[in-house]
Amino acid sequence: MKRLFLVLISILAVSAIYAQRGRVAAASAFLDNGDIESARSRLQDAFEHDRTREWPRTYIVAARLATEEYNRTNDKAKILQAVEHYKYAADLDQRDEQGGRRARPGRFERDLKVALTFFVPELQNAGIDAFNEEDFTTAMKIFRSVVNLNNLPVFEADDLPADSVFIYYTGLAASRSQNWDVAEEFFKKTLDLRYGEGDPILLLHEVYEQTGDSAKMGPNLKRGFELFPDDDRILTSLINFYLLSEQNEQALEYLNTAIEGDPDNFSFYNARGVLYDMSGEYELAEVEYRKAIELNPEFFDPLLNLGVIYFNRAIDMMREANEIADFAKFEVARKEALDVFRKSLPYMERAHEIRPEERMVLETLRNLYYRFEMMDKYDEVEQKLKALQE
Repeated sequence: MKRLFLVLISILAVSAIYAQRGRVAAASAFLDNGDIESARSRLQDAFEHDRTREWPRTYIVAARLATEEYNRTNDKAKILQAVEHYKYAADLDQRDEQGGRRARPGRFERDLKVALTFFVPELQNAGIDAFNEEDFTTAMKIFRSVVNLNNLPVFEADDLPADSVFIYYTGLAASRSQNWDVAEEFFKKTLDLRYGEGDPILLLHEVYEQTGDSAKMGPNLKRGFELFPDDDRILTSLINFYLLSEQNEQALEYLNTAIEGDPDNFSFYNARGVLYDMSGEYELAEVEYRKAIELNPEFFDPLLNLGVIYFNRAIDMMREANEIADFAKFEVARKEALDVFRKSLPYMERAHEIRPEERMVLETLRNLYYRFEMMDKYDEVEQKLKALQE
């Protein structure tokens, strides 16, 4: 009699389990028929019952419900909720009933794979929509979820390749939303996968600029140059980094390499001119600036730089002339200084044509026109400077 009583209890317990799990099956059926309210009600009961609260299928169906709610409302929080349900279902599928870890994936592996096969493309599209809507924080979360779902244990035996596209776009969305730590993490992963060629290097450089992490800038750009020596963008960024950080020898080394590889790139000659200019090697700087202007007559920077070199040199010569007591010698020195001022004038005038509102150029021209008694042009420049002040 006692044995029969225990058997009856077991039967009743099993019946209770199946009754609760039947609610999950009912929720799934309601979803198939588009009745999400009834599905939500059945799932709520399942979440509250001990027998189904920790059952993987409950969360697979809950993920389907959240996905359907997203499809009806376009609420991105719902599709992210679906992600969490799938992740929890996958986690539960690895546990035994006491909460320990299973030695191998559980009985819901196939169900999870099938469900995720249909879900992941929807998730990807939701991320793309968020990105196009410029909701970059949400796009980052969704793209990151795409990457994480592909790394679930249920896919371990499949040896799936890394999803390089969404790793890259996770970094890009993180950068656009100023989540710099996430951006750095995913751009590094992108670089390790060799996706996007030199783009991850430049994007990492932007991250380091924004965070003020100058210690990482040089090594990152140098690695980029080693990996992608033909990417002029990286080489130019590396040169500019050394220029701005006043590491002139390193900058000159890479500039020489750059010019060997691209002898018609006018910006490289201007940069080399700046290096010589900064170190006081003005004659070498003149040669570089002239080469840059020869290759691109519309290039403002070397026109201005060359004009400034001559103007400053003439100022120094005039100062020295004013210290000469002998009038005849003073006159010779003064005329030599004026000749150098005249060398500055055409470069400043050409720079003014290219950037007519550049104050430094206008002020230099005013000085030059006054020295050479070109009063009509002096008055014209004076009016332009007054207009800029208004």
